[in-house]
Formats: sequence, structure tokens, C-alpha cells
Amino acid sequence: MQLDWRMMWDPAFLASVLTLGAAGTLAARRRLRNNARNRRQASTAERLSAALDQFDIGIVLLNDDTRAEFINRAYRTYFGLPDDRADSRPPLIALMYHARDVHAYQLPEEEIDRYIAQRVERIKAGDPVPQDLRLANGQVLRMRCTALPDGGRMLSYTPITDIVRRNDDLTNKDYYLSLRSNAGDVFAPGHLHAAE
Repeated sequence: MQLDWRMMWDPAFLASVLTLGAAGTLAARRRLRNNARNRRQASTAERLSAALDQFDIGIVLLNDDTRAEFINRAYRTYFGLPDDRADSRPPLIALMYHARDVHAYQLPEEEIDRYIAQRVERIKAGDPVPQDLRLANGQVLRMRCTALPDGGRMLSYTPITDIVRRNDDLTNKDYYLSLRSNAGDVFAPGHLHAAE
């Protein structure tokens, strides 16, 4: 077949070539924009992940199937969760069983499975009521569940050990109760002479 060069100057042929070129250029620009947006989103996700790893609050993001999509460094430390297991996107129940298996919970052995079942149900229901969790190493975490708009959950584990220890310390309790006696009560009659 012989190529007829005059055909190249045909207006219909030129319009077809220009249309194909414009479509190819638009597609290439769209790909470049999408790639740039994807790089920005990946960069933002990496920065957010790095920032959440700086907190002492444990964070777990669950999808709507209660599978972990993100587990920060604090949570991994509190529950002795290895990086490879955390990065494998484990289901919530696997995280709870891991904590049980490494004896992280300060609960009697016969209560742990019931606790796990109740906790999983409360998380699935999106129950926002905080619950204090005592760990075997003496730490106390306030666990809170937040339901997310996409059906997922955010679990936060805030360390409150210092607050709980102050409340548990009976010597402080006795000290403050002793202030209420007449001898130590700052509001007792005659104690506020300077103000009278």
C-alpha cells in the first residue's frame, strides 16, 4: 500500500490528528496532576504518622471491619506489639488477644476473655464512654473509642497513671482528711483572723 502524502493535508485528517494529540496531552496532564496529588497525600500521611508517633497517647485507627489501619508507637510500646504484627493490619480481636497473650492486662486470668468480648462489642457499637485499663506493669491507661464518619473507629489510650496513683495513695487521703479537723481546718472559726 502506497502512502499518499496529500492525505496529510486533508482538513479532516488534520483535525483527527490534532484531536488525538490534544486528548493525549490532556490525559498526560491529568496523570501528572493525579501523581502530584498522590505524592502530596502520601507525604501528608507520612508526616501525620510521624507526628502521632511522638505522642505518649496510644492511637489505633480501625476501618469499618475493625481491622487496624494505623497503630502508633505508643500503643505498640504499651502492649509489646512487634512492628511486623502492627504493620500487618491485624483485626481488633487479634490486638486484644496479643495483649492477653503477653500478659499486658492486670486482670485475673478467668476474667480476661470476658473483658475482651465486652470490650470488642463496646468498640463495635462505638461506645464513647472512657474506661480505665490497668496494665500488669503498673501503668494505667484511659481507653476511649471514637466513632468515625466512615464507620471506622479511633481508639486512644491516654496514660493516667500519675492521677490514679495520687488518688490511690492513702497517705494523701489521710493528710487531706486531717486538714478537716478543727485544729487543721483553715475555715474553722478563729483561723481567718487576718481576714476579719
